[in-house]
Amino acid sequence: MIRPARSLALAALFLASSAVSAAAQAPAPREIPDGFVLPGPAPTGAAPAMPAAPAAPSPTPAPAGAPAGAPVPSTGSAAPSQTFVIPGGASTTRLTTGGNHPHDWPCVQRRIERVDERQVWTGPDLDTAEAAPRSDAMRALVATLSQRRVPLPEAEAKAVEFVTALPEDRRGAAATAIFADLFAQLNGERSQIMRGIERYGAKQQDLATKLREEIAALSALRSGGDAAKAADAQEALAWDTRIFEERRRSLTYVCEVPTLIEQRLFALGRALAKVL
Repeated sequence: MIRPARSLALAALFLASSAVSAAAQAPAPREIPDGFVLPGPAPTGAAPAMPAAPAAPSPTPAPAGAPAGAPVPSTGSAAPSQTFVIPGGASTTRLTTGGNHPHDWPCVQRRIERVDERQVWTGPDLDTAEAAPRSDAMRALVATLSQRRVPLPEAEAKAVEFVTALPEDRRGAAATAIFADLFAQLNGERSQIMRGIERYGAKQQDLATKLREEIAALSALRSGGDAAKAADAQEALAWDTRIFEERRRSLTYVCEVPTLIEQRLFALGRALAKVL
């Protein structure tokens, strides 16, 4: 028979070993190249780092007859936002937009229209590479380096290996031409992704407006005592809110892509510049 004290000790040992195993299996965070700094001006509409906690605002009562979990409009000088709650208060989704920005930019990351070559390349002026000849091997290398599925350390190694295999008097021109083509390709790809993110954000804005209208309609139906129509409206509202939430979660990952491209340009530019 196992004594209680010994049983507790065995249980504690089991829990500790399980925690260590889970921690060992957790995915490692993505590494950011040393010295990388996001290019461009400070983010528009972003809160300052480590702000002091503001006083909690007094709650605003929901309109009379509003359904449980109906949105309460926010007040203040912050960027306009809408808060939607699934009827019953089970889940909350907030959509905040930069009111002073002309674009539908839904990401918390700063919006940079175009990466400045001077912030990712320390070698010769890229304009000097326009007349440099491009071999098939150079074009193939640029195509490989631009693929984000190729791990960054592997891409850096391929770039360095290619340039160092050339005669020393050709390395500078070749490295500059390679990065010029890589910069043009990735910067263009990044711009296309940003346009897609803005379209995505605009659709979220439209869906947010639709949710607000559905909540108001549901409130009116409940006030009028039409239980059947209110039930249908509540089901539609819950479905649209679920779609909004799923899109919001997807947007979190999509918003990282422009920054990942900037990091890739910075790391590959640094690797190529070192072998000039």
